[in-house]
Amino acid sequence: MAEKKKKSRIMYYIIAALIVIIVAAILIVPRWNKYQNDRQAGAVLKALEALKVYTDNYVTTHQSASGFNVEAALVEIDIDRNTLKNWNFAIAWKPAVIYTQQMMSGLKDVERNTYVNVAPYKIIMAVATKDNPIQEGSKVWYDGDENAYHGFGIDDRIEPDWLRIFPNP
Repeated sequence: MAEKKKKSRIMYYIIAALIVIIVAAILIVPRWNKYQNDRQAGAVLKALEALKVYTDNYVTTHQSASGFNVEAALVEIDIDRNTLKNWNFAIAWKPAVIYTQQMMSGLKDVERNTYVNVAPYKIIMAVATKDNPIQEGSKVWYDGDENAYHGFGIDDRIEPDWLRIFPNP
């Protein structure tokens, strides 16, 4: 009888331990996933900001986007290998005519005495690769006209306004 009681007590402890492990997993897994997503969003946002600054400096220095190479820029600004493995980067440039018109319009606005952002690009975008632990195809982008970041980890926009970016595909 004592042995039966002992086996019953052991089973009780095993079941209790399993319940504790299951509850802990239910509580921990979502937090771990959020942590991983926040970490990924932070890394790609840092890379996009560095690429944006580099691009702005390149256009200012060369007075044109001619000859700009995204891959070479990513190497030069030293984006870490893991971010490069997890994200593809691209830039959608504005035609020179539109950029010049926006610059001229911005110069007419000097009476307001505020900073006027006129970017030579429509967007700078990062798209998650198949190697990325988050969903492949997730996007993060800097909108040059809005002067704002959007997408994964930033807001609820999952796609840019493609018709505004490419009005005549």
